[in-house]
Amino acid sequence: MRAKLDWEAWSDDLSVGIAAIDDDHRGILDLIAHLHEAYDSDHGTDAVRLAVGRIAAYAETHFQREERMLLLAGYPYLIQHRARHDAFRAYVANIVMGASPLPEVGELLSWLVDWWVGHIGTEDKQYRDHVQSRPDAVAAIDS
Repeated sequence: MRAKLDWEAWSDDLSVGIAAIDDDHRGILDLIAHLHEAYDSDHGTDAVRLAVGRIAAYAETHFQREERMLLLAGYPYLIQHRARHDAFRAYVANIVMGASPLPEVGELLSWLVDWWVGHIGTEDKQYRDHVQSRPDAVAAIDS
């Protein structure tokens, strides 16, 4: 059995200061941290694809919430932000549907961690001040 992924999934440095978004980010990073269990199961590639599918579904819910908030806030870089989300969507969809070969566990985990930590720490933090100046947009995603 492989050792559990040894990393701290959440750091306050990743916070964008919007509770619903931070909660989503924690949830996604937690799912990634547990992906290794699917590799260790006796169910093989199907279990891994299912686990990646769970990450993709959770991420999709998050992306829809975040994109709605950015639209309501009039974020000027929404199109570019959505394009980054679309890149993630495409990558995981290819894995889930079997259109791409299943990466080795370390490669997949590294890609997911790098993508999410990089995305949160750069693109998401770029909208923080703009969105926080629009509390109506933030309140709308909590309803």
